[in-house]
Amino acid sequence: MKKTALSLVALLSLTSSAFAVDINAGKALFAQRCAMCHGEKGAGDGALAATMPEGQKPRNLTAGGYKYATDDAKLKETIQKGGAAVGLSVMMPGQSDLNDGQVADLIAFIHSLKK
Repeated sequence: MKKTALSLVALLSLTSSAFAVDINAGKALFAQRCAMCHGEKGAGDGALAATMPEGQKPRNLTAGGYKYATDDAKLKETIQKGGAAVGLSVMMPGQSDLNDGQVADLIAFIHSLKK
C-alpha cells in the first residue's frame, strides 16, 4: 500500500508539472511577437496599431471583454492560425511555430493582463 501511495504522489507531481504554465515565458513571447501591435501592456496601442485600418486594429487585452476571452481553446486557435482564420482581424498573423506549451504560457500571460 505504501508503494502505491508513493507512486500516486509521483504521478501527480509529474502530471501537474507537465501542465504548469510559465507566465514569465508568456510575457517574453508577448514582447517578441505581440507587443508591436497590442502594446507592451496589451492595451491595443502598440507602435503598429496606429497604422492599421479601423476595424482591423488590435484588441485591448486589458479589458478582458475581447472575443474568446474566456475560451482558451478559441484563443489558442486564434494565436496559432491568426485572426483571419477565426473571423477576426486579417492583420493578426498566425503563430503556428509555437508549441502547445508556449501557447499555454502566452495565454496565461494574456489572462494576466485583464483588469
